[in-house]
Amino acid sequence: MNHHLFIQSNHISLRPFTMEDQAELLCLIAQPEITNVLPEWKMTVEQLKGFLQFVIGSYEQFDPGDVRVMLAVIHNVDQRVIGWCGVFPNDMLDASDREVAYAISRDHRSKGYMTEAVRAISRHLFEHTSLERIVGIVKPFNMASRKVLEHAGFRLVSRRRLADGADYDYFELIGKESGQTGNDQPPARVRLRRAQMEDAAMLTETCTRAFDQAMKEWSKGPDDLDPNLCPPGYSSVHMHRYVIREWDYFTVELGDCLIGGVSVQVLGRAYARLDKIFIDPAWQGRGVGAQVVRLIEAAYPEVAVWRLETSGRQPNNHHFYEKMGYERLYSSKDEYGYEKRLHRSVPKPMLDEGSVEWIQAHLEEGRISSSNLSRLRVTDCNLSGSRFTNLNMTDMLLADLRLSGSVVEWGALDGIHFRDTHLGAERRPMQWERCDLAGTVFRDCDLSGVQLDGCSVKGMKIDGVAVEDLLAAYERCKLGEKND
Repeated sequence: MNHHLFIQSNHISLRPFTMEDQAELLCLIAQPEITNVLPEWKMTVEQLKGFLQFVIGSYEQFDPGDVRVMLAVIHNVDQRVIGWCGVFPNDMLDASDREVAYAISRDHRSKGYMTEAVRAISRHLFEHTSLERIVGIVKPFNMASRKVLEHAGFRLVSRRRLADGADYDYFELIGKESGQTGNDQPPARVRLRRAQMEDAAMLTETCTRAFDQAMKEWSKGPDDLDPNLCPPGYSSVHMHRYVIREWDYFTVELGDCLIGGVSVQVLGRAYARLDKIFIDPAWQGRGVGAQVVRLIEAAYPEVAVWRLETSGRQPNNHHFYEKMGYERLYSSKDEYGYEKRLHRSVPKPMLDEGSVEWIQAHLEEGRISSSNLSRLRVTDCNLSGSRFTNLNMTDMLLADLRLSGSVVEWGALDGIHFRDTHLGAERRPMQWERCDLAGTVFRDCDLSGVQLDGCSVKGMKIDGVAVEDLLAAYERCKLGEKND
């Protein structure tokens, strides 16, 4: 056996596998925490036996000039196999790449053992082989594996789409004797692309990771729903589809891979609102956000004034926007408002023009009547307490708004479509009175606790079953119980 492959560390050791390890290894690969991420390890007993024989046979052929090795990770206290760690080629990477791969039992996670193993095998191979560089690839959602590489000193290089069609973050660790510093590569260069409906799922996934990280860092717990820190619907694919459809929404891409998104509301000919920027946590702190802001400003050369709001809890956001030239308009515990005025002329509204623009207009308690407001765009305005009566509001879009406590009365709702609504943080229920809802469809809705009092349910169905039949069956059951 090749004795150069025994590596000692503080809490764990690495050694070559033996056939006596088969039972413990079989227990490891029975854990879904491992096979869900590494499906190729779903082996039968016979398949594992053959694979283990192959691994053991490779030790005598170990070549310091062509590193291919997989070692057992042993807990130093009880001397049990708790995982594995190895460095070898990967068919999806360049032929010269040597990837570090690893897995650990669920009973020994979050203790630093795998970071210690990766660090130990990397140091050992740099000292005893001609290897000068080790790489690691991690799927974006696998935060635990990412932390292992980061804590072991690996540097994030890029995001790549590999031969299996999936996106991976590509890390590298440079040996001290290679003459490279790890800083030789320029900062990642990103590009913007107008989002399409097929991007909604990936945007949702990336946005969720970004805001979940913000919530974890800045919120007081899962019930602390700060709408500035945690935008409503940020984890809903339907919300992202809505933004793609109605706003200017861009993907932030590195190579062929999506690493973030940015949405813009154009408020007027020279005004726009930067609604939100989100960057995958793996790419935060690498200058991506600054590139995105500059690219967005360049994409809208007509915009002279940019506005945005951000959470009052995130001083890193405040520092970032101020560094990018934004000036604070107001600040509170919950929200900071910023504005950036570029050196461009701002057109003044002309009342005789067909499409007049009102920006930051103070119309409190104003009155508008007998006016043509068709195709009006109202965005980012406070309409609380307003009254809309005797109006033609056909084919309107009412979206991304708060209607808490509002009343819709004496309205023709024929053909109206309610989609992706909610009851707010306080869960105050809606009330429907004297409403004609004949033929209405409720699909994929939470109707728990809903009451129907004095309503005609003729022809109404629940999951395809007529309510009249359900009520009749209920009455028969009651009658049967009474006769018993």
